[in-house]
Amino acid sequence: MSFIKKKRQARFAPALFEESTAYLTNPACGWYRIYPFGLGEETDLEELRWSLREEESLALVLADIGAFRDSKIPQDALLRFEEILGFFQAHGKDVILRVVYDREGRGMEREPEFLKTVLGHIRQVGASAVKFRRQIAVAQGLFVGNWGEMHGSKFLSEERLRQLMQAWREAFGDIPAAVRTPQQWWMLHPAGEGTGDGRIGLFNDGMFGSADDLGTFGSQEAKEAGWLGRWDRQEELAFIGRASARVPYGGEAVSGLSIDGKEAARELRLARATYLNRTHDAARLKEWEAETWEGDGPWDGCSALHYIGCHLGYRLVVRGAELFGKKDRALRIWIENTGFAPLYEEAELALSVKTAGGRAETVVLPERLRGVRPQEKREMSVALDKELEENARVLSLSMRRKRDGRTILFANPSGADGSVCLGTFMK
Repeated sequence: MSFIKKKRQARFAPALFEESTAYLTNPACGWYRIYPFGLGEETDLEELRWSLREEESLALVLADIGAFRDSKIPQDALLRFEEILGFFQAHGKDVILRVVYDREGRGMEREPEFLKTVLGHIRQVGASAVKFRRQIAVAQGLFVGNWGEMHGSKFLSEERLRQLMQAWREAFGDIPAAVRTPQQWWMLHPAGEGTGDGRIGLFNDGMFGSADDLGTFGSQEAKEAGWLGRWDRQEELAFIGRASARVPYGGEAVSGLSIDGKEAARELRLARATYLNRTHDAARLKEWEAETWEGDGPWDGCSALHYIGCHLGYRLVVRGAELFGKKDRALRIWIENTGFAPLYEEAELALSVKTAGGRAETVVLPERLRGVRPQEKREMSVALDKELEENARVLSLSMRRKRDGRTILFANPSGADGSVCLGTFMK
């Protein structure tokens, strides 16, 4: 009698999955700075290169066209605009775009006299902007108002607002747009929530400046104010969160309202904030920096400023991994988004398998994480090739943005290449 010894399957030992408290420089989210340009002026981009921050993946490009309020924008100015956008693209920065007539809070004086001039400028700038449409995360405002913030303008009646947006959409295509207040959003969606093309969001440069965020919110309950009214703070923040399901939301945190960092973080999570200005308002940012965060596991003891900065946008954490199945084995992985906002773009997950001989093979997972919501945990699995599994020693996971291959870092301790160890096979 002969016996055939059955080959024993290797035991998979999962890694220890901890969340780090490091700030992650991931695409299209986090802190930003403003880079202002007058399109009627010469620009030294080589000099500007030294002001870029490696830890900031976003830049707000403020393009001032006020010099052309009474005329068409000349071709050399449009080429300068394209050169500026190309500069940020070349340096790996996603752009928050704002085109303005005014940088001094004097919108009425500096914007054109006639609406048709503004509409013409939108078409001209849009023809240049669409060449960089994948680089523009969101465009704030519709050119008009004080600082381009859509207040202090003669062009913001409901009818004119719709004309501006129609021209903007025709010129800027699928680039996401953001308006300044929920009331303006409602004017553009008279049939209610769930209507429109889903490419209009909001921005807020008055966060925490007062009880109504410097005129952003109202004081009535939604059922009393009606669709075109101004709702109270909490109802409008919840609405902004819904409107931000597909378009990034952010802006500036300013002084005024008595609110601590923990409550500010709660509101930023409710509204699904993706980005904030790193330099304004300095007084508010210093308040958060001086405040110690309490609780929340590894975050206990850090500053409120650090906590808020680390949670702007998406923040993906690998929570677990296990091998299952007897004959056909597969790997199951759990990933949670602990950030304030969803992941808006397609991202690819890649499983790296290192073998005993030092060879590495990569398997691209069929699952995608686009749209993963804040505090949502997703489960995904991938079948393992039997021969590959027999030779496997270490499994690790990495992620990249699909459209340009940029690495997306997990919030777990990772290797130099940004990959997270999932576990090892014990023979």
